Amino acid sequence: MNFIDIHCHILPGIDDGPVDMRESVEMARMAIDDGISTIFATPHIMDGVYDNTTLKIKEAYGELLSSLPAGITLLCGADVRISPDMIKKIERGDIPTLHGSGYLLIELPHFVIPPSMNDFVFNLKQRGMTPILTHPERHLLLSKNLTVLKSLRSFGAMIQITAQSIIGGFGRDIRKASISMLKEGLVDFVASDAHNLRKRPPQLSAACRQVEALFGDETARRLFALNQKQIVGAIESAETTLKQ
Repeated sequence: MNFIDIHCHILPGIDDGPVDMRESVEMARMAIDDGISTIFATPHIMDGVYDNTTLKIKEAYGELLSSLPAGITLLCGADVRISPDMIKKIERGDIPTLHGSGYLLIELPHFVIPPSMNDFVFNLKQRGMTPILTHPERHLLLSKNLTVLKSLRSFGAMIQITAQSIIGGFGRDIRKASISMLKEGLVDFVASDAHNLRKRPPQLSAACRQVEALFGDETARRLFALNQKQIVGAIESAETTLKQ
């Protein structure tokens, strides 16, 4: 299986990911060795902490692209902490979707579920975007309230959990929450959410093996490759349209 990693902090010096180009390139090599064929570079956008913009991300993406080893495709996007003016920023082009597709990674504050989340998801869908909620298994409240996740999915959100969560890298409770979400059929993607070479590595294969053992090959293929290919297909379709 060729893995597609839709959430990876691989761009150097732009958030809490790799500190320099050398580490970024080594992360790419580690990903290749693990069977990852495509990585979406998705640095944080978080008001007042990581004030990244589409332009800044594309500049860092271009620099890494020119240094990338053979054997992997690099695409770009962002891991966006939701904010009151987020939709306006998207419409202005300040926040990137996943490589120009209609898909967008969104992150909630660690200790809060905004009361208007269903409306927020609905508004994004009305604008032709599909929000992908990142790592709810690591969210203090979402990890214990699957009803909220079910509601968000009913409004059109998709769900991404972290590979390290499945294999116990964040502890027993988070692994338990991950397995519960998988059992309930609430998960659409597994991604590395990699930040470095050691504690948060760009690896998916160990988590894929656990999903295969617990839920079967078909589920593993869907969560680690097939759903991701739909995003890549949307990108290719958009690029074809622009060329016409």
